[in-house]
Amino acid sequence: MLCYNLAWKRQHRRKDVINLQTLANLNVPLWDSHIHIFPKKVMCALYTFFYKHYQLELPFSANPETLLQHLREQGVNKAFALVYTHKPGLSRGLNKWLFNLCSAQTWLAPFGAMHPNDPDLLKVVTECLDQYRFPGIKLHCLVQQCRPDNEKLFPIYEILVKRSKGIIIHASNFPLSAEGYLGINYIANLLKHFPTLSLVVPHLGLYDLQKYRTLLEKYEGLFLDTSFVFQNQGFTPPLDEIVEMVLDYPDRFIYGSDYPFILEPPQEGIRRILELNLPRDIYRSLFYRNAAHFLGKISAQ
Repeated sequence: MLCYNLAWKRQHRRKDVINLQTLANLNVPLWDSHIHIFPKKVMCALYTFFYKHYQLELPFSANPETLLQHLREQGVNKAFALVYTHKPGLSRGLNKWLFNLCSAQTWLAPFGAMHPNDPDLLKVVTECLDQYRFPGIKLHCLVQQCRPDNEKLFPIYEILVKRSKGIIIHASNFPLSAEGYLGINYIANLLKHFPTLSLVVPHLGLYDLQKYRTLLEKYEGLFLDTSFVFQNQGFTPPLDEIVEMVLDYPDRFIYGSDYPFILEPPQEGIRRILELNLPRDIYRSLFYRNAAHFLGKISAQ
């Protein structure tokens, strides 16, 4: 990995920073591993929540078809469509809606909802994986107020491992912290029990990015996505730390936007990533190959 670091340091100050047109010229499909899509009524409620609690006035439509059309216009070839529920008992209805949506929008890879307190949790998950044939599920530990290593979830992880399916777990103390639910220690404990689990941790695992080095070395099914980190003008990412980690582990980082829960078009986040002027082969991995590899592992069955 050292050769990547040296090459990047030599070229980092060059003026010919890769731009969006250059990215297109690389002939690399653009995959977004982290978008959210909900029925219009739910999306309106979420927009209201973000404005009421965080004064974030999200600029995008609440209509799911309009959202997806905009994403395609932004150049996205494939996206991981993530849903989650804020209270138990809603997962199955939401997953059925997602299945119908993605049946018509085959460029979407659906990751179904589950709530740790769903009364029919095992049925929720097996329905996603076996009936709907979703490649995985989504767990939002901040919203759902649960630790990733909660033992009540162990039967779910066992199902995922047995079926070679994946999970995306919001487990980072970014953009909001929650000491009782979030942080790398809970992920480390989870992977200790399920070392072959295929797992994406969003938001680059901040603020524990450097600490993830040990886990990336040990668990080959672990990936980190970039969602929201480069999409927030009010936040200055730890660029040197990010670059170092991406250069050292170029096959373990995946581009994600967090659309539409962002304040500007996804291409603005892509532009900021391109301004890092990383080696072109790493951009191929970041924007396409790593997501394709992850999805391929969990879509084979």
